[in-house]
Amino acid sequence: MLTTPNCRCITIISSSPSETQTLGVLLGQTICQGIVIGLMGELGAGKTTFTQGLAKGLGVQARITSPTFTLVNEYRVPTDAARLFHVDSYRLADEALADQVYDLGMDELFDAVEDDSVPHVIAIEWADRLVDLLPADRLMIQFRYNNERTFLADERMLIFRATGTHSRALLSALMKKMRHERPSPGCEV
Repeated sequence: MLTTPNCRCITIISSSPSETQTLGVLLGQTICQGIVIGLMGELGAGKTTFTQGLAKGLGVQARITSPTFTLVNEYRVPTDAARLFHVDSYRLADEALADQVYDLGMDELFDAVEDDSVPHVIAIEWADRLVDLLPADRLMIQFRYNNERTFLADERMLIFRATGTHSRALLSALMKKMRHERPSPGCEV
């Protein structure tokens, strides 16, 4: 675990898609106020699998699919007025990125996350394409194939980086939850 004044980072090893999804569930169960979660990594690294777990942890009943062609999927959290916005910025063109983001209404979504009365969650796949447009306080998750132990094809390193007060508190709460719930025998922190 690495801690710096402006950023808190942890690395979690997941050895299967179900463990990756379970990590998402635990994070979803931990969220109590709005947050932007940026997901980064190669194709097939587990971003959508993680988001499926996140949605389940939030209580979303709908089937979660990658919004690659629609760019944004909105899901209702049944217990309150909150929403999960699942964004896929893979297809956004670099030269017109800011215009495309604002045409999608992302600025309004970011404003909604800051409304303390409703815990909206925005999960953005390929967030590295939008990093300059994201709110300062966000939770970033890098998905990497674990090259150190390549004999496990499904193994991933998930590097969580909190960039502000709220995201650090969320990451700390997730760590406490993981210590008590132990997501899986193969999951390492």
